[in-house]
Amino acid sequence: MNGKRWFSVCLLVSACAQVPSAPIDSDPPTENPSWQQRQLFLSDYETWNLGARLAVKVGRRHETATIFWRRRGHTSRIDLFGAFGAGRVRISEDPQGAVLVKDDKDSVKGQSADEVLYRTLGWHVPFKQMGYWLRGLPEPELPVTIELDKNGRLKKLIQSGWQVTFLEYRIYAGLELPRKLYLVADPDMLPARIQREDDQAESFSVKIVISQWHDGDDKAKNSR
Repeated sequence: MNGKRWFSVCLLVSACAQVPSAPIDSDPPTENPSWQQRQLFLSDYETWNLGARLAVKVGRRHETATIFWRRRGHTSRIDLFGAFGAGRVRISEDPQGAVLVKDDKDSVKGQSADEVLYRTLGWHVPFKQMGYWLRGLPEPELPVTIELDKNGRLKKLIQSGWQVTFLEYRIYAGLELPRKLYLVADPDMLPARIQREDDQAESFSVKIVISQWHDGDDKAKNSR
């Protein structure tokens, strides 16, 4: 994707749903021309600036944050403000690893943004996979089971212990992208720390609502 693209996203997370044990029953999608075209088109969009509101709930724990995600290919900078009661958190990630800096002083290094956030604050957010799911794509390097809608768009997928349901699509400045997604984690895939701290947290779910984005000209592109 050329130029800056701002996404404004609302993410709501709860811990009450469960991933079904049976895989989604669907026909192989590889022969669907619309799906093939979408994959080729959207896989090139690897540059964006994303703004989001993130609310997380696991068992009795509930926190909120504002997130700004700047991505340039394989390099990302994720800023979280008011993140889970931790003030300001910045995560910088590239192919060599990730560094989390809390309130401009304390730093933690790890292999991925997911890892350093979990190690620091105890919250599990699948940033790597979300970078694809927000575009309506599966993560291409991992096994996946998918179901398409009648227009050749992702309707459901199961990947990396998550079930993602694509509830609604909209046009954003000429791009048809998911507007509403619902993510549910397999309880067995949750980190041991989350399972240990709250035995009632049988699963971890995320609802994502995308509202608008900018295309580098400071003019909001509202969904229609």
